[in-house]
Amino acid sequence: MGKASKGKSSKLVPATATRVMGAGELAVSELHGASALNVSTQPSAHEAWKRFAYELYVSLGGLEEDEFLILSVKNRPFYYVQFAAQGSFGMRAEASSSFYIPEEAAMSEEQHKYLLDLGWRAPSKLPDDLQSRHEADGSASYFVDLAKPVPNDRLAVLAVNTLRNVFGTPHPGELQYRAFSNKTAIRFPNLGIKRADA
Repeated sequence: MGKASKGKSSKLVPATATRVMGAGELAVSELHGASALNVSTQPSAHEAWKRFAYELYVSLGGLEEDEFLILSVKNRPFYYVQFAAQGSFGMRAEASSSFYIPEEAAMSEEQHKYLLDLGWRAPSKLPDDLQSRHEADGSASYFVDLAKPVPNDRLAVLAVNTLRNVFGTPHPGELQYRAFSNKTAIRFPNLGIKRADA
């Protein structure tokens, strides 16, 4: 790019200058009948995750006994974090393990260690369809069982760090959710993400 000649002003219009519209140009204000229009830009991915974590914290506080909330990655639904409200017994949360992930997307040893470092307990049993009877204790997924009062803020942060940093989801807009109780769907529009098909 050549240097500007001395004595000649730059062709760029300063950001603070008032731009003169050309003939025939349409102004946005003409669509709304307003003299000015404020345009908001999208927050950064980090800020979006912070907002999502807060809304998840609020949503977890609204779950009642035998209600479930499942967060999954849209194009990789085998990556999930799910919550089961257990009334006076507290809350169970689970994150997908290798039992539920295709071999081509299997987690690395580093991801496994990261999950444990975050506070998840390692899978401790086979999936129900691979064993003769259901067992209440333990899980085939990564899991935590939290007594009341449930620290929903820490649980929301645990879920976000798992979805973002372990499962590699760059933005909460790439998530979807399902929430239900006894096959009755529950809506959490405050999460700001797509509600998955049942």
